[in-house]
Amino acid sequence: MMNSDKKQTQNGNLILVIVAMVTGMLIGMLLTTGNQRRHFSPTPLQGKMDEVMRLVEEEYVDRVDTDSLSERLVAVMLGELDPHSTYLSARETERTEEMMRGSFEGVGLVLHREGDTTYVGQVLADGPSQGSGILPGDMIVCVDGDTVSGVGMPADSVVARLRGPRRSKVDILALRSGKPLGFTIQRGVVDHKTLPYYDMLDDTTGYVKLVSFSGTSHDEFRHALRDLKAAGMRHLIFDLRGNGGGSLGAAVGIAGELLPRGSLIVYTQGEHSRRRDVTARSGGLFTEGGITVLIDESSASASEVVSGALQDNDRALVAGRRSFGKGLVQTEFALSDGSSVLLTTARYYTPSGRCIQRPYNEGTDEYYRAYVQQLIDEAYVDTAAVTDTTPYYTVGGRVVYGGGGITPDRILPYRKDSTFAYYNRLLASGAVNRAAFSYVRQHAAQLLQRYSDAKAFVRGFRVDEALIEQVAALGEHDGIARDNRSLQAQHGLLANTLKAYVGQALFGDATFYLIVLQEDEDLKKLRIKIKNI
Repeated sequence: MMNSDKKQTQNGNLILVIVAMVTGMLIGMLLTTGNQRRHFSPTPLQGKMDEVMRLVEEEYVDRVDTDSLSERLVAVMLGELDPHSTYLSARETERTEEMMRGSFEGVGLVLHREGDTTYVGQVLADGPSQGSGILPGDMIVCVDGDTVSGVGMPADSVVARLRGPRRSKVDILALRSGKPLGFTIQRGVVDHKTLPYYDMLDDTTGYVKLVSFSGTSHDEFRHALRDLKAAGMRHLIFDLRGNGGGSLGAAVGIAGELLPRGSLIVYTQGEHSRRRDVTARSGGLFTEGGITVLIDESSASASEVVSGALQDNDRALVAGRRSFGKGLVQTEFALSDGSSVLLTTARYYTPSGRCIQRPYNEGTDEYYRAYVQQLIDEAYVDTAAVTDTTPYYTVGGRVVYGGGGITPDRILPYRKDSTFAYYNRLLASGAVNRAAFSYVRQHAAQLLQRYSDAKAFVRGFRVDEALIEQVAALGEHDGIARDNRSLQAQHGLLANTLKAYVGQALFGDATFYLIVLQEDEDLKKLRIKIKNI
């Protein structure tokens, strides 16, 4: 039993990690069925809103930006319905559709921002910028003659200048080690992969990491399954940790590759939509071998559809921590000005009849506060509280429960080691990523010359003590007191994470996961050994 001070310290550090995680995760937590345009007849509600808006325009004491006001009013109204119905501006709509489509037109660079300075974070493999000579760590100074760094330009504006129609060209002025370099890049179609990594962990165990569900996810998953089966896979580790969801169609397609024909995957139902059952079709690529699905508190919506379907059909062992608990389906309705409304139109139910949506009747603030509290309560225990005692039954007769989220068959709690808290704080503050990227800025050209590919980098690169010290110094700058005991205890983990970030910048996301898996605590708890490269 941990003492009170120690527990408070662990909880405080967990909250820091949660805040950093949730801020980005919830923005993209969707379960959408696609875009629709509809024309509606005026309603009493619409008439009243029109009257009030007209009064404001004609009688209010000051001049009002009615476009901005109407957008805010719509957002507030939707927020009163549930936490996931939302208004998207025209630009946000374009980004959401791009995410669902899985591709965009641009230069194929991942940007890294520090303050108002823009750097090349990654040069995407097979993208338009590959082979141009531009490198990770280069500072982007000007785009088509416009200064974009050091002038307070928002990140969105920099991205907008770099993107454009395929076959158009863009001129980039960059600085590398203080030396100006010019690049002319022809834009093209850039694939936004949702499946960044898959490989064999040993002779019979395959591993697939999926980070979101988009229009390309099903095809990416099928490609990975074919390769892994050809390599001898008899058991699949399907990693959905941190996956906030996306397309319901992609989730159904992926689950269908793992379930026998006719298996119920999910059904949806709402006040204005009758029940719709979705079942697995014939031709699934991996309908027999063993499956372990990894989930955590960031796994939501489409991730919960897949893990719930596999759990209820007794097709997989679900391991990890209780998922987020989003059982609402949004439909995107396009508005005349290019903006859109993501409106919750149905609930989805797992095959056993569970709706895993967490309660939201006390408002959005309480909805997310309860989520954080659940994480604190369950972070270090190997059981999850049952919030809905109604029993549901899998196809094999096992009892499962609904309530908030998918409860794993095997709980994998966070590490209780107090020395891990210091590492967690450094990671949440961004100190680890900043130190790694600083190293990339200084050494990218030499590293790419020394290591011909990702595997050579993984085998040969070693993190030196100077880089470890830089992380600790950045942490102190961020108000995180240096902890020498923790630095020593977690030296290997910190070095491995730094190496993963450096490898990601140089060789892409697959390299990041290849390295991170070497120290993956959940896999270690499952006694899964990862082969050396």
